[in-house]
Amino acid sequence: MQNIKNSLFLYLTPRQKSQLLGTLKSYFKKFELNSEDLAYKFLEDEKYYLDIENPHFEFVKDYLEDDLFFKELKKFFDFCQYEKRQKDLLEPYLDKQKQIAKEMRKKAQEFKMSKLKPTKKQLLYYEKITKAHNVPKKDVESASRLDLRNWIMEILDSED
Repeated sequence: MQNIKNSLFLYLTPRQKSQLLGTLKSYFKKFELNSEDLAYKFLEDEKYYLDIENPHFEFVKDYLEDDLFFKELKKFFDFCQYEKRQKDLLEPYLDKQKQIAKEMRKKAQEFKMSKLKPTKKQLLYYEKITKAHNVPKKDVESASRLDLRNWIMEILDSED
């Protein structure tokens, strides 16, 4: 199905084809119509712009009445709808992958924090919180950044 772009509008130059396909893709995103209605809408709009002597595509004016051009427009819009359906089918899997990747990043960050010594700022904040909440201090000499973060969160969560 991917090769459909290579088989359409062969009578246009690569630059013209690229411009046309980009515009057709935006038509597909902008208007929620079926492929035939989208093709008619595009042709109608291009005829209108041609009538007011401000066409978007000079090269299309020769093809506006051509049946082959209409069929290729319709085929491209069908392809866009197919791509959208495939993307919608894959969306739950992609969301699940994103969630798994997010959890992996969090675990990696926690692992890194467990190997690092706490910062001075973190130590001062821990002392300040323990005093404010009248909680006994734990030994911070052998603690990691992760330990201090967890202890601070326990204190703050127990207060709520």
